[in-house]
Amino acid sequence: MIQVIQKLVLIRLRKFLPPKDEWAIVIFLCGCLLYLFCLNEKFQVLRNYALLFSLDIFFYHITRKDIELLKLNRKWRLILFWEYFVYGLLYLVLFIINREYLLALIYLVLITVYIYIVPQFYGKVIKYPFSLFDPFWHICWRRNKLIFFLPITIFLVIVGDLYNNENLIIASLFAASIFGIIPSFQREAFENITMSYYIGKDYLNQQFKTSIKNSLLVAIPLIIALCLFKKWELLCFSPIIFLIPLLNIVFKYSFFKNQLLHQLMLAIFVSMLPLGISLIAIPFLYLKSVKTIKVIQYVSN
Repeated sequence: MIQVIQKLVLIRLRKFLPPKDEWAIVIFLCGCLLYLFCLNEKFQVLRNYALLFSLDIFFYHITRKDIELLKLNRKWRLILFWEYFVYGLLYLVLFIINREYLLALIYLVLITVYIYIVPQFYGKVIKYPFSLFDPFWHICWRRNKLIFFLPITIFLVIVGDLYNNENLIIASLFAASIFGIIPSFQREAFENITMSYYIGKDYLNQQFKTSIKNSLLVAIPLIIALCLFKKWELLCFSPIIFLIPLLNIVFKYSFFKNQLLHQLMLAIFVSMLPLGISLIAIPFLYLKSVKTIKVIQYVSN
């Protein structure tokens, strides 16, 4: 079992450690110690959010593809526990140094919960009620298992209310908007655009409507949470959940043939947003998006 755990740990760290390179291992361990030192210096600030460190293991656990293979070993849960124990050893040492034994125990309990609960979802197809006009909503949510990330937005609202930190609640709105951005980073084939019943501006507007409908399904739980905690003034920020995905659609079709340029221009737009200059470009980007769609449709026809 020890050899299996060792192999799994090496597989997880293969992106950071070149094979059979002792100096890389030494540098990596030194980096871990430096990271531990920095966390320890700021522990009093991070203490209330310390259990969020376990989310790293959670996200890795829900995306790994070898669960069914590990199940061939009758001690597969114990193997996973010790594997994740090694991954989280840095945080466990941090808790012990600061005499937070309860946090260390809760951290281990959370790991155990992930191991026992998450595999129950493997092999089950979750039917998302998204509009099929943009199939990438279904594809991205299934491929990236975004349904498991969605509770984080509610968690941020709860923590923000508990510690009276409105910035965390606003962050939850931005986090929810990311779920709407991810599908619009994908590109449909030219055939899908040319065969569509909608032409030019109508096609783009239909993409907008689809994004709003699908984003609404993501926003409803968050809006309910804000209402339950009586954060009425922060509801004014809820349009962020819809506006950012709509903006990304405009950039998508403005730079449809170059995804890297799409991402670069979006980053520049966001960085210049506080200056207000970026807002002037939105009507021009909209017209450019319509023109791009028409060119694809007319050229193919």
